[in-house]
Amino acid sequence: MASTKSKGNGAETAATGETSKDTAAFSASAFVWWIMVALLLGFLGVRLLQDEPTKQEVSLLFHSLSTTMFGTKAAIQALPEGAPDVSRDAWVLAVFTIGIFLANWGIRLILVFPVARIFLGMRDDQLVKFARSVMEALIYGSFAAIGIAIVPSQPFSWPSENWWKNFSTGEHLIMRSDLRCYYLLYGARYLQAAVTVVLEPVQKDFVEMMVHHIVTIGVIYVSYLHGWNRVGVMVMVLLDPADVPLHLAKLCKYTAEKTGKQMWQFMADRLFEVFAVLFFVTRLVMFGYVCWSSHLESGNFFPKTSAAWTCVLLLYLLLILQIYWFSLIVKVAIQLVSGKGVEDIRDDSPSAKKDQ
Repeated sequence: MASTKSKGNGAETAATGETSKDTAAFSASAFVWWIMVALLLGFLGVRLLQDEPTKQEVSLLFHSLSTTMFGTKAAIQALPEGAPDVSRDAWVLAVFTIGIFLANWGIRLILVFPVARIFLGMRDDQLVKFARSVMEALIYGSFAAIGIAIVPSQPFSWPSENWWKNFSTGEHLIMRSDLRCYYLLYGARYLQAAVTVVLEPVQKDFVEMMVHHIVTIGVIYVSYLHGWNRVGVMVMVLLDPADVPLHLAKLCKYTAEKTGKQMWQFMADRLFEVFAVLFFVTRLVMFGYVCWSSHLESGNFFPKTSAAWTCVLLLYLLLILQIYWFSLIVKVAIQLVSGKGVEDIRDDSPSAKKDQ
């Protein structure tokens, strides 16, 4: 029996060693591959910025964004206004998409992976999930802060009838430069997210997440070009805040699993509770109101075109996805009440389930 046990341990050690080598080789090859992609995308971004109109527009939009975030009320009100211009904005969108994609994966590979390995001992799938949640918390948190700074400062932000008044005159196409910056950054973020979700390990709700990204891109595109930007930014500012405590809860959960300290699980449970309440308020109640206003209230001010009905349909598709995700939240909440602690029911991939 002793000799069998020893053999088993030896085989286990050999298998573990082989897995570690494979993982290390994969990590090294993946890192080299990403360096090549980063260089290529960086070169493309620099070439785009060599076009003087694109460079000036990017500079103007970032200046407008910083003015709204940190400037005086008078400086914000003095920001330039203009209508969308596809030939100009497409190049700016490309620059923003490349920048956000490189920042997402660059920070993940160069900073988060090494720090999580060294200080938390994260490895393999757990490391990938931890790094993904770090970046999601940063991205959602940054866009939530930008949206909260920009959207309430717009003269049309409330009451909701301001989203529709004088729509038929064409004045809704005119946007302040900080709002255009927010719009194009948001579109760029979801374009890179649609690529990133394919590159990451597949989650159980991969299809729903991809549909969400595509529908969001559709809402941004149609609302930006057809004057529905006032309701579009309301959607954008409502969809981000809840995900910040969600990903902070995940980070606490992964840390609890690795360290065995109950304090981290306690923090994960409390952050999940904040997330669940925030999700319900912003994504079901408030976003539900936006859908109602887009569908019914808007009809008091103008007859809907095909573009308007497309926006309404896409908004209802997003609402259906929110309801589906809230059903998952309720399942986790039941686990939490029963004393099992927070478990992320999105993490298991189909392949992982088969292996189990």
